[in-house]
Amino acid sequence: MSDEIVISTGDDYLIELKKSIDSAKTFIHLETYIFDQDETGLELLNLLVAAAARGVRTQLLIDGVGSSAWTFADALLWRERGIELEFFHALPWQKHFSTVWKLFSLKKIVTGFAKLNRRNHRKICIIDNATIFISSMNVSDRHISSRVGNAAWRDISVKLTGEATHNYLDPAREAWNFSQNHHGRRWSKISKTKKMEYSDLLNKINSAKNEIWITNPYFVPDLRLSRALCRAARSGVRVRLLLPSRSDIFGLKFAIESYYNALLTYGVEIYEFKIAILHAKILIIDDWVSLGSFNLDFRSIFYNLETSAVLKRADNIVQVRAQFLNDIQNSEKIDLVLWKNRSWLHRTLEKFFLLFRGWL
Repeated sequence: MSDEIVISTGDDYLIELKKSIDSAKTFIHLETYIFDQDETGLELLNLLVAAAARGVRTQLLIDGVGSSAWTFADALLWRERGIELEFFHALPWQKHFSTVWKLFSLKKIVTGFAKLNRRNHRKICIIDNATIFISSMNVSDRHISSRVGNAAWRDISVKLTGEATHNYLDPAREAWNFSQNHHGRRWSKISKTKKMEYSDLLNKINSAKNEIWITNPYFVPDLRLSRALCRAARSGVRVRLLLPSRSDIFGLKFAIESYYNALLTYGVEIYEFKIAILHAKILIIDDWVSLGSFNLDFRSIFYNLETSAVLKRADNIVQVRAQFLNDIQNSEKIDLVLWKNRSWLHRTLEKFFLLFRGWL
C-alpha cells in the first residue's frame, strides 16, 4: 500500500517535515540544494541533532554551490553534534584545510570546474525508508510565509508513504555514497538516465491530446522542447505556461523572455505570476501530473541531479490543476501584439543573457 499527500504551502510543508523528523525511529536522509542557516535551517538542524541523540542515523547532504555560504567549520560544528553531513561537490572552503592543497593541479582544477556545473538540485527527505518528501522547496526562510509574509516563494511538495517511496531510495543512496566523486563514468551513467527521462517527457508532450499546463520558474528550454510546445499548440492542444514575473537570478528573466515571441506566435499562452517569486515546478499533460525539483532549463535537463513524483490519486490531480488555475488568476497574460512593441534594448538584453543559458 502507498499514499500521497500534496502540500501547497511552505508553512504546511515545514510542519509536516518537522513532525516526520521528530517521529523518525531509525533513519533520516535530507538532501537539498540550498540550506540556509537561518531560523528555518537552524530549526531543522536542531531536530536532526535531537534525532541523532536518540539513535537515529541522520544524513544531511547539501550541494556545495547551492549552499556556498557554508564552510568546513560550519559542517564540523554539526558533525560533532551527531549529524552525518556531506557536501555534494564541495567547494574548497568546505573541505578540511589539510586537503585543499591537493586541489592545485591542472587535472583537479579542470575537474573542479566540471563539478561546478554538475549539482545536486534535489529537495528530498527520506524517513525510515518508508516516508519521503519531494519538493521544490529548499531549506530557507524565503519559502515560509509565517516568517517572510507575502514575499514567501510559491512552491509545491508531496509526501509519499509505502511502496511509492521505493524508486527514490537507491538514487539517494548513490548520491550520498559518491557525494565527493560524481564525475567520470559515474556521471556518464546519470547523464544517460537523464537523457532517457527527457526523451520520455518530449514523447508525452508530442502525444498530448487536450492540455499541456506548465509551471516553471527557470524556463530556458532547448530547441526540441520549445518546438514540441509550439507544435502542440498549433495542433490544437491548449498549451499554457505559468512563468515568473521576476527572478531570483540576475539576467534569467531576459533569457526566459527570449522564447516569448516564437511561443506566442504559435498559440502558446504565457502567464507571469505576480504575487511573489514563482518557484514551483509542475507539469500537467492531460491526466498526467508531475511535480518536484525539475526546472526546464539546460542545467536541470542536462546536468543536475533532480527528482520528481508522478501523482496517482485523482483527488490530488484535481487539487494541483485547481492550484494552477488559481495561480493563473494571480498572473498577467502576455499579449503578442504588445510584446512585439518592446524596446530594442529589451530585445538586446534577451539575446545577450540567452548566450549564458547554460550557466544561469
